[in-house]
Amino acid sequence: MKRASDIDLFRIIATLLVIVLHVLGKGGILNNAAPDSAAYWTAWFLEICAYCAVNCFALISGYVMADKTVKAKRIINLWLQVLFYSLLITGLFFIFMPETRSVKELMLAFVPITGRTWWYMSSYFALFFFIPFLNSAISHISQTTYKKFLIAVLIGACFIPRFVKVDAFTLNNGYSAVWLAVVYLFGAYIKKYDLRRKITALQSLLGYSVSIILAFASKFAIRFLTKKIYGEPRYENIFVSFVSITILLSAIFLLMFCLNIKISGWGAKLINVFSPVTLGIYLVHVHPMVFENIIKDAFVPFVHKPVAVMVLGVFAATTVIFALSSIVEWIRILLFRMLRIDKLCESAENKLNCWFKKVL
Repeated sequence: MKRASDIDLFRIIATLLVIVLHVLGKGGILNNAAPDSAAYWTAWFLEICAYCAVNCFALISGYVMADKTVKAKRIINLWLQVLFYSLLITGLFFIFMPETRSVKELMLAFVPITGRTWWYMSSYFALFFFIPFLNSAISHISQTTYKKFLIAVLIGACFIPRFVKVDAFTLNNGYSAVWLAVVYLFGAYIKKYDLRRKITALQSLLGYSVSIILAFASKFAIRFLTKKIYGEPRYENIFVSFVSITILLSAIFLLMFCLNIKISGWGAKLINVFSPVTLGIYLVHVHPMVFENIIKDAFVPFVHKPVAVMVLGVFAATTVIFALSSIVEWIRILLFRMLRIDKLCESAENKLNCWFKKVL
């Protein structure tokens, strides 16, 4: 099946942004940069530029799946991929780093979804079972009603929680299936009403830039004012969150940018090579054992370098993680092909369909 290079490019960019977040965050750069230093603000600017990554993936789900039939083999294949990495990575750490062994880790390796080994995968699995209902609503709702609903969602999910410290909708700052469903609806709206034709690539890039600047300016201003008032910074990240309107808009504008780029030739071929491994890249480098034993504070030395060197270091680390994880995922794909996992998933789907017909 022919792949959509524009969405695949967006998927690759989102994956790179996820890695940047982790290099800066778990890698120790943000926590170890001297407050208000050039390194501190540069690192936070990069962080804010990349903060839309999670929303990007939820937008992709909505854009790609809103007009498609949800098939059981998709989620079965996904579960097998997640289980494969959970068992493989846990096993390797148990062998080569015996100090990481524990009964809890061993048990969690067999239940990565319910055990929330990867929070995004657990949330996505929860969302997946509601996608048929969301798609049904999307196909029957008028554009006016859909638009009003999205505006109401923005007010309830992006504005009110920023000022009222009550998580009434269980958004958990975006780390939840509820928030993924919200962003899914935005992605579906963009696809259904073909918004790509209503904005150019340049306008989209400008929109992304403005969203980032507003989020960065809000952090700077709130930090400055609260230090003056309270003697210490407070609430500075109120607009630096997955559920922030500026971060959501930056993801939407980045999607529109990619949708308006014409890709062909070797560029399209290169994108089609790397796009299928993006989920594997996430699963490999975000596994808790990799996070805690390899990535944690691994990039603190960058903080003590000149700012330009630090930035280059972040990009270099991101590239290395992307490349190494890609190799692992390509091997996994080859192994699954040899084992005919796709056929196994199709067989499981057929059996489930037969069972549902008998029961229902």
